[in-house]
Amino acid sequence: MADPIHGIVQFDRYHPAHQLVLAVMNSGPMQRLRRIRQMGLAEFVFPNATHSRFVHSVGATHLMMEALAVLQRDAVGRELLAQPYPGCSTPLETLLLLAILVHDIGHAPLSHTLEELLELDQRGLSHDYYWNRKILMEDPELQKIWQQIDPNLPEALLSVMGHGPHDPHPALGVEKQPQPQHFLASLVSSQLDMDRLDYLLRDSHFLGVRYGNIESQRIVSTLVLAHNQLNQPVVAVREEAVPAVEHYLFGRHEAYKMALHPLDKAAEVTLKKTLLRFRWVREEGLETGYPADILYQFLANPETLSTSDYLSLDDHSIWEAAKGWSRESQDPMLKSLANRLLRHELFKFLDLRAYGINAHSLHDLPEAYQALAKHYESRGLSMSFGFEEVILRPKPLYRSDNEPIWIKTARGEVVDLKEVSSLPLSHPLNPRTERHLIFVWDSEAKKVLRQALR
Repeated sequence: MADPIHGIVQFDRYHPAHQLVLAVMNSGPMQRLRRIRQMGLAEFVFPNATHSRFVHSVGATHLMMEALAVLQRDAVGRELLAQPYPGCSTPLETLLLLAILVHDIGHAPLSHTLEELLELDQRGLSHDYYWNRKILMEDPELQKIWQQIDPNLPEALLSVMGHGPHDPHPALGVEKQPQPQHFLASLVSSQLDMDRLDYLLRDSHFLGVRYGNIESQRIVSTLVLAHNQLNQPVVAVREEAVPAVEHYLFGRHEAYKMALHPLDKAAEVTLKKTLLRFRWVREEGLETGYPADILYQFLANPETLSTSDYLSLDDHSIWEAAKGWSRESQDPMLKSLANRLLRHELFKFLDLRAYGINAHSLHDLPEAYQALAKHYESRGLSMSFGFEEVILRPKPLYRSDNEPIWIKTARGEVVDLKEVSSLPLSHPLNPRTERHLIFVWDSEAKKVLRQALR
């Protein structure tokens, strides 16, 4: 396939690992990712950000193939990657390719957007720990593939990522006991992995910005197997690629800031209020204009959804429902919210920090809050469905509390990147970079709030 990021992406149909990757890639659960935007509602701000989770997953798999080819240049790497993973007959090379391919298979519609709006992670229902597991273990099409290759393959896939299928789970009211992650799984999920390398390149390309124009090939081509100071096996980057890794970290830092764009958050708030109003209208027994039964179940009780019903949800489910609500709903507010979402008429916002205010909430400013509430009451609007506040906090450049990015120096030592980097990787975030955004119904409401704050 031709890819605007990596050029020609090829799979060898005669290579056993690639055969399995292609079979899973062509399955229904993976093809569903074609209908899920990689960046959620970012296209409301950056119109070209319409690429899918599917193309990202294929791109990340391409980078994994390149990384494994680099590690297989010496006998130790070839022998390690050819070994079956404990508990199954599948070579580690195959498991790593499958793991990166399916790492997003459980994403909700609109990717992280809906997952964050519904706080699925806090409820133990994130795609990483819950839906990935259910799909890999329960989908009939994937089960057929596993049975032909190795019935233990899904358990091994989850185990290699430290997400074993038999772990107790927060959704069941039991604390999860994480399994130790295979050190090569850092190529799938870590502070420097094939997932991040691909999405930085891909997202910046489709956003039309330059921050993610990183040297992925330089990083991948210098990967080595090594042992750290504790004699633990790790994947490291040779020291000559440190500038490329620093560029990558800065690009990722800027990417997180772009993801916190106020207009993107305004789109998310508009969507959130629309979905919450839909749920409220359903629970009140009013006519929604489009019942969206599975979507309602996902909003109300996501843990009760079957795997097949969950897989039937994609971005189109949201937009088809919104079109129905905008035309036929008996509830004026749901009808209005759905129309605003479809017409890109987003909630308006202002930043409390711009007024020199460092409050935890607008409730801490009773005069301003009451002025806005009085304005809403006079217009027949609801504070519950027409007001939101969000505090935006950029992520750190480097996480010292996470598994380090390992660097193999010219002298053969394996050290934490922060020991050889010229960047201030341990510097705390500047609190002044935080933003406290207040979202209100429209420009008129924003004017009232602005006057009250002044």
